Amino acid sequence: MELRLTQRLIAPFFWPINSTTVRSLKQSASLAAIRTRFRVLGAIAPNRAVTAAVRLFMTPPRQALSDAELAILEEASLLPVPLVTGRLVGWRWGKPSAPCVVLVHGWGGRGVQLHPFVEPLLARGFSVVAFDAPGHGMSGDGESSMVHFIAALKAVLAKLGPVHAVLGHSMGGAATACVLAAGAEASRVVLVAPPASVTEASRRFAAAVGLPEALRVEMQRKIQHRFGIGWDEFEPERSAGRQALLVIHDEGDREVPLRQGQRYIAAWPEARLLRTTGLGHRRLLADPGVIAAAVDFIAVPQP
Repeated sequence: MELRLTQRLIAPFFWPINSTTVRSLKQSASLAAIRTRFRVLGAIAPNRAVTAAVRLFMTPPRQALSDAELAILEEASLLPVPLVTGRLVGWRWGKPSAPCVVLVHGWGGRGVQLHPFVEPLLARGFSVVAFDAPGHGMSGDGESSMVHFIAALKAVLAKLGPVHAVLGHSMGGAATACVLAAGAEASRVVLVAPPASVTEASRRFAAAVGLPEALRVEMQRKIQHRFGIGWDEFEPERSAGRQALLVIHDEGDREVPLRQGQRYIAAWPEARLLRTTGLGHRRLLADPGVIAAAVDFIAVPQP
């Protein structure tokens, strides 16, 4: 019960961070108590503070499916995907023989969150696959991370074989870039509001919960040691692919600033940026103009 309550309070401080919710939670007594707990633990039991921070940082928030999401799931076929850490739950729309587009949700999201893209892609002759990353949606609760997202997408692509395109939102976009840079087969890539630094996200998390910088560094060290990979490996300068790339990013995104999306543009040889205004971080996913631009880009014939 305590963990779930804390998840609800701290969820906006993960990756990305909703600034409006940050302001409101900073005024709440509950968040003040959490910050006090970290301050006390940091002073008298720093190892316990780091352990608690690792757990929080790697536990995604959860949310119920909307009626629209439930409705479109009824039109999909179930696509279970084996994974070393447990089964992934995925779905497929359209004919399996059609060129495939894979949709990758962000932190605290779920595959069907990207459902506004499904019908337009089907209308252009594609099949569409979406899945719930570990710790998200129907793939079970518990911990998750960039490493989990990357492993999940690799498993999905291994099951499907070469796909035409991958579209990823937020953290799902960052994971998509890493997987495609490692050699996964796809012709075109769309990244919607992709973050560029886990370290930056961890600093915002630490500031939100009152974790001192020295303990944040130790939290980062523990997570990196556990997975055997440095967080800089996830950054676009280290994970640039050679596919045709479209980055869609809003100028007023307060959760993942535009400058982070621009780093992908600078790193990928064949990339272009579509700037939007007034859509923030999540309204992009339902905007008709954004959806049309993404689908048009994906539908460009292969040379």
